[in-house]
Amino acid sequence: MSKLRFLFIWGLVISLMAGTVSPTLANSAKNAEWSPVLDKRPAQSSKRDEPQTVIENPDSATLVTNKHTERIGTGVEITTFERFDARGWINGEMLKVDLGNKAVTADLLQPGVVSKAERLSETARRNGAIAGVNGDFFDINGTKAPLGAEIQSGNLVKGPEPGWQQAAGINADGIGQLAQIFLEGVITFHGNEHPLASLNQSSIPANGIGLYSSLWGEASRSGAVSNSGSVHEVIVENGKVIDSHDHIGSGKITENSFVLVGRESGASILKQLKSGDEISVQYSPKVPNGKPFEFAIGGNPILVKEGQVQSLDDKVTAPRTAVGYSADGKQMYLVTVDGRQASSRGMTLREMGALMKEFGAHHALNLDGGGSTTMVARTPGKDDAEVVNSPSDGTERAVPNGIGIFTAKGNGILTGFKVFTQSNLENSNRVFPGLTRNFSAAGFDNAYDPVETGQIKWDTKPGSVGKFEKDGIFRAKKPGKADVEAQATGIKGTSPVYVLSELERIEANIPRLGLAEGATGQFSIIGYDKNGYSAPIEPQDVSLDYDQSIIDIQMTAEGTFSVSTKVNEGSSLVTLTVNEKKAYLPVTVGLKTEYVSKMEDLSEWRFSSARGTGTIEKGEGLSGSGIKVNFDFAKSTGTRTANFHPVKPIILPGEPQSISMWVKGDGKGEWMSFTTRGADGSNHYLYGPYVTWTGWKQIEIPVPAGVSYPLELRTIGAIETNKAKQYTGQLVYDDLAVKVSPTVEVPVVSEKADPLVLQNANLAEDRWKFAVMADSQFVGKSPDSQQVRLARESLQQIIKEKPEFLIIGGDLVDTAYPEDFALAKRILEEEVGDQLPIYYVPGNHEIMGTGNLDNFLQTFKENRFTFEHKGTQFVLLDSATGSFRTSDFNQLIELKRTLETAASDPNIKNLVVFGHHPTRDPLSTKNSQLTDRKEAELIETWLTKFREESNGKGALYISGHAHNVNVERVDGVPYMVVGPAGKAPYGSADKGGFYAWTMFGIDPTPVPSKARGPEKSSEQSPIHDTEWVRAKVNPLLEGVTMEAPESVTTGETVEVKATGHQAGSLNFPLRYPASVNWTGSENVFIGTGEALIKAKESKKYIAVFDTATGQLTGLEKGQIILKVEANGVIAEKSITIS
Repeated sequence: MSKLRFLFIWGLVISLMAGTVSPTLANSAKNAEWSPVLDKRPAQSSKRDEPQTVIENPDSATLVTNKHTERIGTGVEITTFERFDARGWINGEMLKVDLGNKAVTADLLQPGVVSKAERLSETARRNGAIAGVNGDFFDINGTKAPLGAEIQSGNLVKGPEPGWQQAAGINADGIGQLAQIFLEGVITFHGNEHPLASLNQSSIPANGIGLYSSLWGEASRSGAVSNSGSVHEVIVENGKVIDSHDHIGSGKITENSFVLVGRESGASILKQLKSGDEISVQYSPKVPNGKPFEFAIGGNPILVKEGQVQSLDDKVTAPRTAVGYSADGKQMYLVTVDGRQASSRGMTLREMGALMKEFGAHHALNLDGGGSTTMVARTPGKDDAEVVNSPSDGTERAVPNGIGIFTAKGNGILTGFKVFTQSNLENSNRVFPGLTRNFSAAGFDNAYDPVETGQIKWDTKPGSVGKFEKDGIFRAKKPGKADVEAQATGIKGTSPVYVLSELERIEANIPRLGLAEGATGQFSIIGYDKNGYSAPIEPQDVSLDYDQSIIDIQMTAEGTFSVSTKVNEGSSLVTLTVNEKKAYLPVTVGLKTEYVSKMEDLSEWRFSSARGTGTIEKGEGLSGSGIKVNFDFAKSTGTRTANFHPVKPIILPGEPQSISMWVKGDGKGEWMSFTTRGADGSNHYLYGPYVTWTGWKQIEIPVPAGVSYPLELRTIGAIETNKAKQYTGQLVYDDLAVKVSPTVEVPVVSEKADPLVLQNANLAEDRWKFAVMADSQFVGKSPDSQQVRLARESLQQIIKEKPEFLIIGGDLVDTAYPEDFALAKRILEEEVGDQLPIYYVPGNHEIMGTGNLDNFLQTFKENRFTFEHKGTQFVLLDSATGSFRTSDFNQLIELKRTLETAASDPNIKNLVVFGHHPTRDPLSTKNSQLTDRKEAELIETWLTKFREESNGKGALYISGHAHNVNVERVDGVPYMVVGPAGKAPYGSADKGGFYAWTMFGIDPTPVPSKARGPEKSSEQSPIHDTEWVRAKVNPLLEGVTMEAPESVTTGETVEVKATGHQAGSLNFPLRYPASVNWTGSENVFIGTGEALIKAKESKKYIAVFDTATGQLTGLEKGQIILKVEANGVIAEKSITIS
């Protein structure tokens, strides 16, 4: 056992003996004996959209993250669901149909003919179906005919292709069944009978004869015999042959006609016929293992048979559609699962079978999936069924058939209302005091069919929360929850509305809007209260100020604004005002290309590489010369780069919206990138395509919105992240250019300090403390680097402050080789030893170069932790891959269970969750956040739900990785990003981009907040917001200077600035988000707000200093001293008030 590990465990034992720490060391990623924590308890609420949390599967566990069920017709329910497992996200829908209810039926949906495809929503509307799913696989590149049999309303429409006899449907008794369908048919002429081989099918078996009726459509029949050397076609009308020929035709077939097509010996049979011959054909479906179908549709393969999931492929995921039935056949389940999207991965056939069984199917059949997967359904009070899933093609695909659900017409008498907001924007059921929300209501009868409602009366209960000013327009009054009520003829419908606390700030949903000439765009306005609860703001509540000669802005019924252009090129700043809160949206019209460099002069560029070698030379460009970069990526398994940089700074012209250049590649897959630096000093890492092409191709990488112009180009680079790819190569670059929009100046909106971060205060002595440091990123081969020095300095300062434990939040090392962890271990032993427990959580650099945690775990044993300390529950997670799921999905199961337990445990007062990656990157590039945005949203949802279900217990999420100190609140929970303790900051120096470590202090006896939901976020107890925890952000300083005048006249107000000086000549404004203390002589008041106003009036002071604005005001003559301190480093100045 290593010295560090021994001392670490010894420290824990001492703490345990003292009753201060009760850690549970979560099993590492390598532990194959992990036993999943499965919540088998029923849901705690009868609400149908609060599902069982975890579902146990034979091979893994699944989180059901969302589920909602709604009745849309007599005997018909639709359930939308969202699930999350080790493979990823799954979104889907299920229609549950009660076939035992005489008011509901199912039947084939099709366009009217076999050889035609159309959108399912169109077919459903034309036939009056209230819901449905797509059906059979089909001849997508040819006739569009489905492969399996079709039976509609008891009539056989087409036969099955060979090997495609499996079908699903409803028999004559109204019972759902799976069965095989075969075509039985006979052709009779000249006194002889001949077998019928196919009916309205896209192919005819060898030596067979196929029949095409008016139900076939107009598609060519020639494809059915395209590989035959002998064919013949006969046209029959009213039972007599009217034509017989050796070519195969196409076109419409009349209702009293049919066409016979024969091939090989079948052609020889048909050649016996001539015009005028009488002929008859009889055919029917044969169902050997079931009862006759009333309706049927083909599919393949069987997913569930007699309650058992079949042996099916479990590798290929895709969008899926399936139909299933209960054991008695009285319940039908129609299920779609989206796929090939970030929001839903799709399912394997085996997974789909397991899902159908879970939903209740005793028998289930797979239908056509992929881009065909579609479900349509109406909502109560609406006639038409609309698409409710997310087709993988991005739009609804035309399909040849589907299963339609039909219900008997209702009594036409108003029975209920569906009440909803006119806006579909997220959180539209929330509103701020003094603002409005637009509601609508759709009336329905006993069958959920739409009915006329007449005049609707709107009301709110309780009325103290807000009232309706006119039809459908609710105006909020004060925070709280209310039920919006629509009423007519004594029938009511309700929907909840949540009035948040006072509006704190607003923003447009996009940081800028760039429009081409003649184009239109949209934006909406989002408001936030002080706790981070958000809501869209109705356009009627927004005042706009903009240049009406450049653009035109109109309100939409959906709660957004539509912007159209009036000029070919121009710009306008749109000023948005809501209740005196302002935000700004820059709008530009037109883009032009400006060349930055023709890459002709090699002396203007220099080469660099990380974990590789290379050179640059003059090469043959696209036009003229170019820059040729030679590199060797075979010297390391870590991330390697081949960069070239301007020798002299290149300031990009104007306000670039994208950067482009031509690249000559050889298909090896290098990842293209640009690095720029904004006017505020922040670096932006812009990643583009992988070089999968050979020869020349232009790449174009967008510039993220929100950067500070002008931009300096710092690096053009090629990156290789795959450790298995070892190669040498070359790339040639030419014609560097930018696309520039017209300039528009945007006012700077001052950032409001979050109360989580201490200002002009120290952590109270009664609080217990823990420290967090992250992102030193040193390497074993450089033990005396600046990164190591700053890491050691941080550890020394932490030890001096005596926290109860330290969390190392990942990226302590830069690469994951044994020598890196050996240095990390040595540093921790030398600087910390046995003085306090250490919890080391890996970041992405703990797997850098190896792709796994093996070396990390060899040295530090554990990669995640769950423990309780003095009433605070800690969950420290592993996001080394950039995702909790791909790092270790089991930890999400454990996190969910821990949150549920901690919410109800009276001994747990608060919760802290740590992950190396932020849920939201505070920087404009958004490169440093959790890569799975739905996963990030899930964490945020869980933490908010924890607060609301625990009666207001505190919750905090801490992260690193973004190299920028920041606090953001999301739905009542603060999310803090700590600064880097060694590696260079990413953000601008004036907005959190500085070296730091952070000390947190927790109140051991907190009073729970009363904020149990968004509508109660303003009702705070004396211990409110984040006062249960405070953070002291300690910048790693080499010095502090204060900029202030030598003298100030009475009545004069001047600005006083403090600057922090850090390693590498990094200077930053010494203010929030660093923790800064201002003090002074007794004759100067230091503070802000109402206290400062009273101090001015008190006559006790000769000057006052506003810590919020940095303004010093002289009141009476005399001498004062101002001092500023951060992390123990002090600067002071004597100022004369004259």
